[in-house]
Amino acid sequence: MRNNETLAKVKSGQLALGLWFNSGNHALARLLAAQGLMDWLLVDTEHCPTDLSTVAVLCAAIADVSGGRTTPLVRVVDGTIHHIKQALDAGAQGVMCPLVDTPEQAARIVGYAKYPPQGVRGNGGLMPHLGFAMNRAQYTEAANRETLVAVQIETKLAVENVDAIAAVPGVDVLFIGPNDLHISLGYGPSYWSDAPLFRAAADKVVAAAARHGKAAGILMGNATQAKARRADGFTFIGMGADTLTLLNAVGAGYAEVTGAAAPPGGWGTHLRMG
Repeated sequence: MRNNETLAKVKSGQLALGLWFNSGNHALARLLAAQGLMDWLLVDTEHCPTDLSTVAVLCAAIADVSGGRTTPLVRVVDGTIHHIKQALDAGAQGVMCPLVDTPEQAARIVGYAKYPPQGVRGNGGLMPHLGFAMNRAQYTEAANRETLVAVQIETKLAVENVDAIAAVPGVDVLFIGPNDLHISLGYGPSYWSDAPLFRAAADKVVAAAARHGKAAGILMGNATQAKARRADGFTFIGMGADTLTLLNAVGAGYAEVTGAAAPPGGWGTHLRMG
């Protein structure tokens, strides 16, 4: 039997470092999981065209090749019972739900992710137990305590309600969606900035998470930014995305060989098309 190692770190206040997984490529998922450095890989189905069958392949690959060392998570399109049920039955060991503005939303999301009596999740998934190396009966007994639930705080309204959201039992991570939160507060999209309203909002989320024993999470564009967020009180940190990391690595190698200067937004933004 495997435990959800990322959830264990979240609950103990340790750093849980991960990577957004946008490419949908199962070979790359296996390579990253086999490397064993990331605590979690998050398969994004909100903004990436990753279908459910691919999600199932990716979750299985991540869990199996890492022996449970790397946790497969899925960001769903929306925090509905339909999307959460399918992600968990496809083998996700946790879900991240975007645009959670109220404690009522957060409570519904927790209920969709948990079997009765804690929730309303239906039993009958074909293979989710295999990622935990257990049979279906064991999975049914263990799933409620081993399933991670993260809610995204990415609007002005969510920040206003963040203390009540953090108080919802079963919510494990308050995860700032930095680009959308910047936009909601009237700024341009950015992973991080010194914009006063954004910094005040980020501090409020971190404080609410600490007050209620939850992890504060955020996605950054690179390792340097991720390291800086540890000092700000974040413990569930995305170090970038698989695709962005690849582009930046290729660009850095190109610059080293040719002496080319990096573009203003970094190599991950560089396009030379057509």
